Amino acid sequence: MRWRRRLRPCWDAADVIRRIKGVLAGRTSESAEVLTPSGLSYEVRMSLRTIEQLPSDGEAAEFDTVLVTRDDGMDLYGFGSGAERELFLRLRSASGVGPRLALAILGALSGNRIIGAIRERDFRVLQTVSGVGKKTAERIVVELADKLDDLAGGAGGGGGGGGGPAPAGGAAARASSLSASSTTMRSAVFFPTPLTV
Repeated sequence: MRWRRRLRPCWDAADVIRRIKGVLAGRTSESAEVLTPSGLSYEVRMSLRTIEQLPSDGEAAEFDTVLVTRDDGMDLYGFGSGAERELFLRLRSASGVGPRLALAILGALSGNRIIGAIRERDFRVLQTVSGVGKKTAERIVVELADKLDDLAGGAGGGGGGGGGPAPAGGAAARASSLSASSTTMRSAVFFPTPLTV
């Protein structure tokens, strides 16, 4: 007898890798290399806005993360604060919004502007993001308009401004928002490809 049923994991993959600490080992216009204390190096893609806020190579940084699993692999996304991470998860829950599009929205608009536009049902603001068409923007607004009240006022005004990633181990950094003056903006991380061991 052949077992055909595909088993699903009983755990939430998003929290499997909840946070990552490392040292920035290099960067391009689209990515950075992050070397972890264990000696494992990851290629990290991110928005230009985030890259411009990174500390100098060789400095430590810490990222709140979400692990996204696919049939052909796993992607790790990282954020400058728990509030930004949560907003990413809410955006992903909308129909037609994948992790890359959710990340693009976070990179193009401040957290407060995203939340404000959705709560006020102003889908035109979302349409200013590359890759977000009218139908997608309308779906996001309709599906999330009443689901962001707990994030209102805590997402900050800058959505990516500030002085770069927080030093590893900073408890205050993990509790901060997306404020433009925040020093906790860490990189938008995905595609963890081991380079060295």
